[in-house]
Amino acid sequence: MANIRTFIGVKASDRVTRNVTSVARRLEATCDGYRWVPPENLHVTLNFVGDVVDIEVPELCKLIKQAIEPFKPFEMSLHGVSGFADAEQPRVVWIGVDEGADQLKSLFETLADVLHHWGVNKERNEFVPHMTLGRLARGGRWNDELLALIHKLRHHDGGFCQVKEVIVYSSFMERSGPTYTPMATLKL
Repeated sequence: MANIRTFIGVKASDRVTRNVTSVARRLEATCDGYRWVPPENLHVTLNFVGDVVDIEVPELCKLIKQAIEPFKPFEMSLHGVSGFADAEQPRVVWIGVDEGADQLKSLFETLADVLHHWGVNKERNEFVPHMTLGRLARGGRWNDELLALIHKLRHHDGGFCQVKEVIVYSSFMERSGPTYTPMATLKL
C-alpha cells in the first residue's frame, strides 16, 4: 500500500488556459523569483485531501461522486490578477474566479463536509476560488516590475468556460516540480 497525495479541482477550457498561460508568461518575464505553474497544471483547487492510501482512492471517489450529484454544469469566468497574502507582497500570484465563484464555494463546502467525515480537517482560511499562476520560490523575491504588472492586470479578463466536471487528482513531486494526474473525472 502506498499513500497518494490527493486534491480535488476543476479545469478551465483550453481557450481559457491559453489566455491564462499567456498572462503567466508575461508575469514570468518580469521576475525569476517564482516557480510558475506550467499550462498542464493550471486548475482551480476545490479541496486539498492530503495523503490517501491507494486502495482507498476508489471509495473516496465514490463518496465525492455522490456528494456532487445535485450540482449541474455552470459557467466560470476568470478575472483579475492578484496575490496572496496581498498584491504588494505576493507569495502566490493568481487569477480570480468571477462568474461561477458561488457554485465553486458550494462545491467546496459540500466536499469539505464529505472530507471531514473522511478525516480531513476543514481549511482554516476562507475559500477564495482562484487559479494559481506562480508561487514565490525559496529565497525568491518579487520586484517592482512584477508588482506593476500585477496592478496593471488587476482587471484582466481571463475568459469564460463551462465547468462540467470535478477531477480527483494525484500529485507527485519531482525535481522539475509537481505532476498532477487525474485519478477520477466526475461529471456534474
